[in-house]
Amino acid sequence: MQYIILDLEWNQPISYHSPAYKSVGGKLLFEMIQIGAVKVNENYEVVDSFSQLIQPQHYVRLHPRISRITHIAQDDLADAPQFNEALAAFAAWCGEDYVLLTWGCDDISVLNQNMTFFQCETPLSKIYDAQRLFGDVTGNSKERKGLKAAMEMLEIDPDEENMPFHNAVNDAYYTALVFAKMPDPAKVLEYPLMPRKLQHLDRTKKESTAILRIRSSKDAFKSPAATNPPCPICGKRMEVPEGYVKQRNEQYMALADCPQHGLAFVKIALGKNDEGKRIMTRSSSLADEQSAPYVHTKHLQWAQKIAAQQAAEQA
Repeated sequence: MQYIILDLEWNQPISYHSPAYKSVGGKLLFEMIQIGAVKVNENYEVVDSFSQLIQPQHYVRLHPRISRITHIAQDDLADAPQFNEALAAFAAWCGEDYVLLTWGCDDISVLNQNMTFFQCETPLSKIYDAQRLFGDVTGNSKERKGLKAAMEMLEIDPDEENMPFHNAVNDAYYTALVFAKMPDPAKVLEYPLMPRKLQHLDRTKKESTAILRIRSSKDAFKSPAATNPPCPICGKRMEVPEGYVKQRNEQYMALADCPQHGLAFVKIALGKNDEGKRIMTRSSSLADEQSAPYVHTKHLQWAQKIAAQQAAEQA
C-alpha cells in the first residue's frame, strides 16, 4: 500500500457582491485551481509526484491574494482542464492500493464541496489527517500546527527558493517529510477525516474583518487599521476614543464610533501566520447591549490596576 499525500489550492470570489458569488456561492464557496500530491512507499520515501492546474468555471478571475501567495497567474489556468477531467487524471495516477493523507481538514472539505457541486463520480480512497498524527506525537493535539511550524519543530529546512510554500505539490512534498519523521507513520490510519460543511458568515450580521502584516505590537496599535477601523456597515473610518484594552492573551478590544451607525465593537488579535510573520487580525461588528458595558468595565478595571500599581510605587 502507498500513501498519497494530497494538497490543494483554490480560488475565492473577488467580491461577495459579485454575480458569480450570488449565483453559486451558497454551494461553491471556493473553486479548486490546483491538485498537488506525492506518493510515499512503505519505507516512507517519496517515489512520485503529481501536479495539475484546474481551469475555474465560476470564480474565473483569480483573487489577487490567491495569485500572490500561490504564484499562479491568470494565464496559467487558461488551457488547464476543468475540474472533473483533472480529478479523473489524479485518480488514475493514484492507482488502486493507496490511502490519501492531508494536513488538516480544509483540503478534504473543499474537495468534497467541489466534487458535490460538479457532480463528480470519480472514486477516491479514504482520507486521513497527518496534522492530527503530528499533534498527538508532539503533545500538541489541541493546537493545530501549520505545516511550516511543524517543519521548524522537526528541524526540516524547506527549499523556499526552488520550492516555495503554497504550491500544492510543494506543500504535499513538505507534508511527506514531516510524515516520514513520525515515530510510527502508519498510525495515521487512526485519524480518518470527514469533510466539514463550508459556509461563509451570515453577511447580514455586517461583520468586517482584516488581516494585516505588522512589524511590532506597538506599530499595530498606531496603524490606521487600529486607530481608524472601518464601520462594518458603511465602511467609513471610525474613531476609537478610549483606545484598546486587553481581553486575554494577545487579544484586545475597543469601542469605535460611527456618526451614522453608532458604536461598533472592534477586536484585535496579534500573532503569527504559517510563515512566521507577525500579523494583526481585526474584526468589527455593531456593538450590542452586552459588548458596550463589557468594554467599559474592562477599561475601568485596567485603570484601577494602573492606579494601584502607581500608588504602590509611591509608597
